[in-house]
Amino acid sequence: MTKLTQQSGLDKELIRNAIQDYCKTRNFSQSELATQAGVSGATINKMIKGNWEDIRDGLWRKVFIVVTDGVVLIETSDHAAVKKLCRRTRSQKLMTGLIGDTGMGKTTSLKILSRNPNTYFVSFDKTMRAKQFFGAVLREMGIAFEGSVNDMVNTIANELNTQAAPLLIIDESGKLTHNMILYLHVLRDKTDKNTGIVLAGMPYFKNNLIKFSNKQKEGYAEFFRRVNLWHEMEGLTPQEAQFICDENGIKDQQIVKELRKKRRFGDLVNEILLHKEAQL
Repeated sequence: MTKLTQQSGLDKELIRNAIQDYCKTRNFSQSELATQAGVSGATINKMIKGNWEDIRDGLWRKVFIVVTDGVVLIETSDHAAVKKLCRRTRSQKLMTGLIGDTGMGKTTSLKILSRNPNTYFVSFDKTMRAKQFFGAVLREMGIAFEGSVNDMVNTIANELNTQAAPLLIIDESGKLTHNMILYLHVLRDKTDKNTGIVLAGMPYFKNNLIKFSNKQKEGYAEFFRRVNLWHEMEGLTPQEAQFICDENGIKDQQIVKELRKKRRFGDLVNEILLHKEAQL
């Protein structure tokens, strides 16, 4: 799919179908989806069975965000490279680094790929403490559990080690704090025989790991050595930008000529949406 569209309103039938597709694709139970979405199992059951009368719109929206993500698949060379990296990371049980500037489409690609079975996507942000981050990992895995950081890390590791070729994707890894680096090193040590981990972030993520490793900051050199390989996204080719313009009905050749220069997917999307609004 290459056309840029926006979802408006609450199409409950669409969400019900998306719930069923999501659970089937990810091999999730209704209970696991309920934990991930932060709703009750009874709510998911009612949504599937069509008993919608007493389900608040807010609950529909919470589930909608989980089962659809609102992402649009653009088949680019970067997306193909990210897919290849994830496949290799999973099959060889590696820890790999994916870096790319903002707007390059790495998050979109990773979210799409996280729909595969035994694949878990979590994004780190600066407001998170360790317990909040690992709580987010547990919810993404469909596990309802609270405890100490140690207990949470062990629960995650134990579950990953029971699965066939699991893949953990951590977005915004460049924002990881010093303590989080140390905790993730522990998780890696506990799962390195069975789990692939993709660490995605801005280019400064790799640069900071190198900088702090050279400064002998605790844990950084060891963590950096555990990253088996790195991949840097290259951005859109002019041909890919042209194709996206064509699919979205951009016909003005002068505009297309300028849009072909866009390397970052986010920049191209914004320009196309602005052009469409100007035509209204």
